[in-house]
Amino acid sequence: MKQILWVGLTALVASSAWGQQDSTNREVADHQHTWFMAFGNHRLNESLALHTEYQFRRTGLGQDWQQSLLRVGLDWVRDDQHTATAGYGWIRSYPYGEQPIGEAFDEHRIWQQLITKSVTGSFKWMHRYRLEQRFMDRPSGASWQHRARYFVQITWPVPNHPAWSLSAYEEAFLGLRELTNPVQNLLQQNRLSVALNHKLANGTALQLGYLEQALWKGDGRAERNRTLLVGIRHNLDFRTEED
Repeated sequence: MKQILWVGLTALVASSAWGQQDSTNREVADHQHTWFMAFGNHRLNESLALHTEYQFRRTGLGQDWQQSLLRVGLDWVRDDQHTATAGYGWIRSYPYGEQPIGEAFDEHRIWQQLITKSVTGSFKWMHRYRLEQRFMDRPSGASWQHRARYFVQITWPVPNHPAWSLSAYEEAFLGLRELTNPVQNLLQQNRLSVALNHKLANGTALQLGYLEQALWKGDGRAERNRTLLVGIRHNLDFRTEED
């Protein structure tokens, strides 16, 4: 019950944030995107695993580039409920849509996160707490930015169909920087998503989902992005009997 109340509070805060941002008369651009995603967490031994991730983010149904994201990390698995990770991400962002950035640029990102998992009845919960140190390597000038992210996901297995499940998640992005207007600029992004998941006999998991993304920019503009999610996850296990 506490977790359900927490999710409801998070969603309420996100909705309130949209209302606050809209009240500032921001120019809001609406976009449609498609993100193709591949994930893996590959066990090396009882305590360590390798995280791999690539996201092929395109505008519309795949017409043009929005973003290319590659992320790798080393997991420390304390137990089935707690995993800590540190890693590196390379992200290339492209101009797109009604409010394009001035130029394509690369971002080099160091990140740390903690994942906790729990079960309430038939519902599975996952909470993720992430910190990011972002080096923005723009041709016009490089800069550092720092950010915190909180992600909560609930998964419900479809009764009598163990290979199928439904999931939903909420994620908030907070900018860690000196703010001239904290109400307008503290919350950088909010994501709300629902998805249908299917696990194959070989352990590969497939996902088809929908993402509603609110993105508030430092220049006073904003985006409302509706995104089709197409994902695949396959985890490898390199543990031996000695482990």
